[in-house]
Amino acid sequence: MKKDDADYGHVERTYDEGSADYGDFFTQPHSFIDVERKQFIDLLPVGSKILDCGCGPGIDTERFTDLGYNVTAIDLSDRFVEFTKRRVPAASVHKMDMRTLVYPDGTFDGLWSSFSLLHVHAADMKSTLDGFRSVLRRGGIFFAALHRAPQSAWVMRLISGMERETHVQEWKQLDFEALLSAAGFTLISSRAFERDGGRYPLLSILATAR
Repeated sequence: MKKDDADYGHVERTYDEGSADYGDFFTQPHSFIDVERKQFIDLLPVGSKILDCGCGPGIDTERFTDLGYNVTAIDLSDRFVEFTKRRVPAASVHKMDMRTLVYPDGTFDGLWSSFSLLHVHAADMKSTLDGFRSVLRRGGIFFAALHRAPQSAWVMRLISGMERETHVQEWKQLDFEALLSAAGFTLISSRAFERDGGRYPLLSILATAR
């Protein structure tokens, strides 16, 4: 087994084992990214197709579905897939690795990745973003929330809500913005911030697919 396979396996096990704690802790969509969520929604007419990429316990899948969007949700964790299926019966929910999406080109109008893309190693990020761009239509809207740091690095970090440690890719803001542009996206906003009570500097990205 390659080291990176072992790392991703660790991420999957961590969320499977900590899924109940995480779901009990985060019961509603994160208020600290409300600004980007509102922009995302405002840019997508009701009925648009959204991919919730790394859906976790389904908090955003539920919100988008309640607002009238056609939501497909994926996650690497079997437990989160089960949670989201129960929580949002109207959504199409599947176990899938975001590094290898299997949807046809241009399937989605929006792609939402809230603190899930941060578990993709920098070495795999270009191909992952290329895949995101492929499944989005031209002009489609992309959102990502990530961990930010002075230098981009693959590190072990405690995950809030379940207090378990696993692999996280931290990003220097300019490094991620450059990769995003190379993958065919145009930035709408790139916000560096810290949440109240949070441990880590964060980065919120909103972009359109060229």
